Amino acid sequence: MAGRKKLNRESLHARVAPKTTEKLKQVALNLGYTYNNEGSTGQLLDAIASGEIILVVTKTPAKSG
Repeated sequence: MAGRKKLNRESLHARVAPKTTEKLKQVALNLGYTYNNEGSTGQLLDAIASGEIILVVTKTPAKSG
């Protein structure tokens, strides 16, 4: 059967500020997480979730709600 190769991946949808997607792609690209010659946000998120990348809070986040 022809078609796309099945990847063992899940899809995530998030609503973010207008420039956040491009900023995250740039961070991914800078760290070497690439797909199709651009930054891979999926690989970046996997690296964060696995502990390969550790985030450091630089300021107190705004409270939501």
